[in-house]
Amino acid sequence: MKHRALVLSIVVMLAGCSTVPARNIDRVQAGMDRDQVRSIMGQPDTVSHAPGKECAYYSLLKDFWSRVPWSVSDRYYVCFDEGKVASFGKVDAAPSG
Repeated sequence: MKHRALVLSIVVMLAGCSTVPARNIDRVQAGMDRDQVRSIMGQPDTVSHAPGKECAYYSLLKDFWSRVPWSVSDRYYVCFDEGKVASFGKVDAAPSG
């Protein structure tokens, strides 16, 4: 019984971390504004700012077949230049600078 409770609590915690599927990043397009991106991606986990630039970071759920117990989500970024999407993708493929 204790084992079931532990497994259930872990599943609930993981589900609460990310509810947006990674395929939503495919709907983001260059030139979109922040509100359009937010309607697709939801609220970002974190945001970084630089003069004229802003990058939003999201934890998105992997598809079912790509999940493993220690990794159910990937990190993605959407960077805005003057309020419009300039670049986006998976964090490990993020452009430098």
